[in-house]
Amino acid sequence: MARPRKFDEGEVLGCAMTAFWRAGFEATTYRGLESETGVGLRSLHNAFGEKEALFARALDLYRDSAEAVLDQVFDPPGTDGLIALFQGMAAPLPADDVRNSGCLMVNTVFERADPPAEIAERVAGYRAMFRDRMKACLDADGIPEADARAEFLMGLLWGMLSQIRLARDTTAAAPMAAIAVQTIQGWRAG
Repeated sequence: MARPRKFDEGEVLGCAMTAFWRAGFEATTYRGLESETGVGLRSLHNAFGEKEALFARALDLYRDSAEAVLDQVFDPPGTDGLIALFQGMAAPLPADDVRNSGCLMVNTVFERADPPAEIAERVAGYRAMFRDRMKACLDADGIPEADARAEFLMGLLWGMLSQIRLARDTTAAAPMAAIAVQTIQGWRAG
């Protein structure tokens, strides 16, 4: 009979997600996760499988967390939510806040040029989720060419997130956020 787990899988997965977010897939090891979570290597492996499987689950948790934020920011859908999103991305945070590491999905794209299919699918699904939500906000306010404009906003957002990652500071995205807000306000006026 298997022994019951003495740790909360959700908490451990959250710690793993944060570790991958801060350091990346390659630099995050099971030995480091053992230290970070206080859970032994064998228990980590038994609960989550190989590192790639744990990483996939961490990406799922990250996506679910981001979707919950979008549910709040885009309620109701509209350009006010888009403006709030871009302004919020560049807001100053304490130095140790993990959001100063950029975005786990964007970081994954830059770190893993040829990821396994299950990882690539998760990143593509995340991007599509954001893009579709942005398009819905533009549609809600009657902004024309919502498809192309949502794609433009996605490029701008991912650029902002890479600036944050490089600087390890959310305020590095402030100039781009200001342009995003100006652009969206122009669309509303136009």
